[in-house]
Amino acid sequence: MARYKPYSIFTPPFEIASGGIRVMWGLFGWLLAKGQIVQVNTTFDIPFIGIYPEIYHGNDLRAGTVVRYILNKPGVMGNYGIPGPTQFDSSDKLYYFSRIFAPDDVKEEQIMFLPIINLHLFKDQKKTRNKTCYFIGKGQNTNQHPPDSILIDRRFAINQQALADLLNECHTMYSYDPVSAMFEIARLCGTRVVVFPIEEYKYDLTKYEPGLNGISIYPQTDNKLDVEEFRNHYEEMVQEFSEKLDNFIEETQHD
Repeated sequence: MARYKPYSIFTPPFEIASGGIRVMWGLFGWLLAKGQIVQVNTTFDIPFIGIYPEIYHGNDLRAGTVVRYILNKPGVMGNYGIPGPTQFDSSDKLYYFSRIFAPDDVKEEQIMFLPIINLHLFKDQKKTRNKTCYFIGKGQNTNQHPPDSILIDRRFAINQQALADLLNECHTMYSYDPVSAMFEIARLCGTRVVVFPIEEYKYDLTKYEPGLNGISIYPQTDNKLDVEEFRNHYEEMVQEFSEKLDNFIEETQHD
């Protein structure tokens, strides 16, 4: 009879303004909710499964089974200045946060988009919208946003209530980050998104699981947002992730 294997998630400390880190801690919470034994940055004295984001080289946990949860294109992001790997061992189990980071031949069950946005906080407050804002994130400010736009950066985003309140006063958020959870946060609050593409980090957003409802790729700037439709779609993605996580558990436990 096969022995049950606990999970250990290898991740940096929790940071509210980092989408990737929130995804890893979100996975921790989801696995707990599914009744799994799961720890963070912990080794076990029995066979266990180590789950690493794509920024890490090797297998520091010395896990018997290695899972790579790929949250960006391999090699784009790094850890303390060290670029992440671009190739992985053939024995590693690969799962992708989004199809935009995956090879064309990836299997559907390997795509696990984990919705991490607080739906109770980030919602349309039905305020008057007479402002614009801009978000830099991992991108570079090339000053293409309106001059009176309000900057949203990681420091500002730490106060999630202030972020929700600002977005509810904005009709448009301009983004220099080619893809970000901020796209979902803005749209859930009723704010359209205009993305200034960066050639070296250009992603095919037509494959992006949350869809293009309310997203314009510059120089297009007039893509309308249906807030109710987007919110319903986001809630459906939560249920879809739950079902995919059941498959993930089945696949990783029966190695």
